[in-house]
Amino acid sequence: MGTLCAVFKISGCVMGSDFLLLWQVIVKDIEAKIGSGELAPGERLPTENNLAEHYDVNRHTVRRAIRELVMQNLVEVTQGRGSFVCRNRISMDYSKDIYAPSDVEIHLSRHGHGHDDAVRIEPATSQMATALQISQSDPVAVLDFEIRSTEGEVLALTTRTLPLDRVPGVLEAFENVGNLPKALEIVNVHHITRKWVRTRSRTASAEERAALSISVHTPLLIVGCLFVNRQAKPVLHDCSLFAADRIEVYSHNIPG
Repeated sequence: MGTLCAVFKISGCVMGSDFLLLWQVIVKDIEAKIGSGELAPGERLPTENNLAEHYDVNRHTVRRAIRELVMQNLVEVTQGRGSFVCRNRISMDYSKDIYAPSDVEIHLSRHGHGHDDAVRIEPATSQMATALQISQSDPVAVLDFEIRSTEGEVLALTTRTLPLDRVPGVLEAFENVGNLPKALEIVNVHHITRKWVRTRSRTASAEERAALSISVHTPLLIVGCLFVNRQAKPVLHDCSLFAADRIEVYSHNIPG
């Protein structure tokens, strides 16, 4: 049985030497499996005991290898669940406008149920009325979207709410062009800016886990933001539920 200080002879020249520490051999092997796709993003690694048996080393050596893989952002460890190949994270810049970045796509969807009721008119709730600075029960347009990667993976569930009195005709325009920013331009709402961005996290519901294909242990990252027009009147509230293991959210110089 090898130890942390043991070396393992391999063929070829690696980092200027024919020898690697045993934990480095494990790292190189798992790196190669991740690079080739043999270990897919989100896939669980074998247990420490199984890895130790596979590489004929002790568990301390396996733990050292896992620590290195974590430092390289190739593997993440979840307490009580094990080690997993890191998913490819997409960055979302909330200091920009409401257009989606090029590496994601936005699809109209009633949060996992297709187009049914994905666009609708509802009375404003008390919380939404406060955010949009309108009266409770005033009509608002509600649009549900799924944000997906270009590979089709659902990254977020997004709900956008607009006060109809401030954006009259926006739903008709949206139905014609299928794009909310363009629809706002059609109804002469130009140059909207984010007033604030607020973030929090919570446990996902069963329906949310199913829609995002996440486990019960994966938290939701909730990002809410408010857009205002040139007169500083709120015209759009955006609330997105992100799978926290697939996304990086950042913003600059926006009040929270």
